[in-house]
Amino acid sequence: MKELLKSRVARLVLFVAVLVLAVLALRALTSPLTPFAAALALAYFLNPAVTAMEAVFARQAWLSRRVHPRTVAVGLLAFAVLAVVVLFLLFVVPAAYHQVADAVAKAPEYWRVLRSKIEPLYQRLNLRYPEQTEEARQQLAEAFKKQAPQIVGPITRVVTGMFSSLLGFVLTILNLLVIPVFTVYLLFDMNHIQAGIRDLVPHRLRDYVYSRFGEVDKLLSAFVRGQVTVALILGVFYSLALTLCGVPMGLLVGFCIGFFNLIPFMSYILGLPLALTLSWVDEQSLTRLGVVALVFTFGQFVEGNFITPRIVGDSLGLHAVVIMLAVLIGGSLFGFVGMFLAVPMTASLSVFWADLKALYLRSDFYGRAASPPPDSPEVGHS
Repeated sequence: MKELLKSRVARLVLFVAVLVLAVLALRALTSPLTPFAAALALAYFLNPAVTAMEAVFARQAWLSRRVHPRTVAVGLLAFAVLAVVVLFLLFVVPAAYHQVADAVAKAPEYWRVLRSKIEPLYQRLNLRYPEQTEEARQQLAEAFKKQAPQIVGPITRVVTGMFSSLLGFVLTILNLLVIPVFTVYLLFDMNHIQAGIRDLVPHRLRDYVYSRFGEVDKLLSAFVRGQVTVALILGVFYSLALTLCGVPMGLLVGFCIGFFNLIPFMSYILGLPLALTLSWVDEQSLTRLGVVALVFTFGQFVEGNFITPRIVGDSLGLHAVVIMLAVLIGGSLFGFVGMFLAVPMTASLSVFWADLKALYLRSDFYGRAASPPPDSPEVGHS
């Protein structure tokens, strides 16, 4: 066995097998591990702030003699987060509920407006191209029938699984309560956890591993602490601006546009058309459409030139096509959690891509000179 493991190919095969087994195990345990994963992500996101406050409180001798500075820092942060959640529940949730209820009440009117605009166009096309129009209508209807279960099915299964029984409802509430509890416990020990992981690295590999994982931490910081912060800022801005513009469900649409910004081009592809469509069905005013488009343009300009450069700094170093492909693959394999984790995981793996490429370029397989076929004639002979 030891002789077999000395082979580079055998070690590579073993590594790939372990990686595949880990992915399969993660996929099978996605549901029970989701609360812990969410708590770990929150602890990682909040740990720098807690560490900074701990350093400040540690310099206060009268305080550090009575209580551990880490305890004070975690307590203050928990209180601040709780205050934000309470304010959100008291002010934002009721306002969003009223906006949704108002939009639902006006839904028949919105449908009437859409039909009044679409039917004349359909009739004109039907008179000019009757066969093609009917064929297109049938194809759209068939495509909708085929795709509707795939779109609605996952949402229905999630909602049914959570609330179809008393046990499911209780488990859902427990998961929501477990996340903040896990987060607080992890925040207390996050620095010790990181130090313990560093101590497990063999001494001969520490220089390489520490440097590479330092770059991984930098990229994750750029995404988790940077991109999510930018998304929250944009979500608040668009929510307030679209609400002031009179867009139906402006709060929800604004937050959706803010988080669409996490994926390249999604705010343009989904966010702006959604806001313009809702604004148009509510009031057929070109002035309002222009104002909504102006708000969106202003938000994107400020985000690209001021907010993101200051908060995120250097980009993730990934092409937009790579990011979109990673999101699609992550969503296909692990659902919403996979979509959210796809970008930071891809950015982290990109740190090791340069090393893998350099290893390949130094390998015998790449550098071996090509030999002529055995029966080929020698140069200079007929």
